[in-house]
Amino acid sequence: MTSEQSDQAGSAAAPAPRPPTVRGNFAFRHRGLMGVLLLTPVGLAVLASSPLIPADSVLRPLLNGAGWVFFLLYVMFRTWATIFVGGRKDRELQTDGPYSLCRNPLYFGSLCFAVSLACFLESASFLVVLAAAFFFYQVRVVRTEEFFLEQLFDEDYRNYRRRTPRFWPRWSSYNAPQFVRVDLRMLKKEAGRLWRAALVPIALQIAMHLRATADWWPDWFTLP
Repeated sequence: MTSEQSDQAGSAAAPAPRPPTVRGNFAFRHRGLMGVLLLTPVGLAVLASSPLIPADSVLRPLLNGAGWVFFLLYVMFRTWATIFVGGRKDRELQTDGPYSLCRNPLYFGSLCFAVSLACFLESASFLVVLAAAFFFYQVRVVRTEEFFLEQLFDEDYRNYRRRTPRFWPRWSSYNAPQFVRVDLRMLKKEAGRLWRAALVPIALQIAMHLRATADWWPDWFTLP
């Protein structure tokens, strides 16, 4: 065997380079946990503080209604995005359905969930911490993922980024095919996550009712 043939054989036997992946990034891998660690302490602090809105105020049902609207937006965007991208995130550049409205519909849905918690908690303090957490996600999670997607899909992703907003949906740009292939395993997994998430606003509504009416509920300080 000549050296040229040997080089060709070695080249043929060499494994194909693995595509870049964002899953090795610490911030991306633990993004859910970091959101919980940032928001849970202030949520517990709000529950242990004195209520600022009277139990008979008209503002309470308005905030409660807004909370459920944002929660339904969370369910809609998470389910919709999972139908389009479930199981294919690192293999195909998805630009249809919710991904034609914004580049991060899953994260937008999660943001709606967090805003719904601020409404249920009736707390400006929670909203301020949420804004800080949102900035952290933008810098450490979303931009990191976008960097890897650009490496993976090259000019196709750059074109997609130029025409599609990062976060806030642009409804006029909606585009979707007549049929879409759905990964039922990923959809089932997301449905389980949404069922568990639904327990949070229910628990908060019970806690907020007790906070406003029960004499034994702690009101250790005032927190807006």
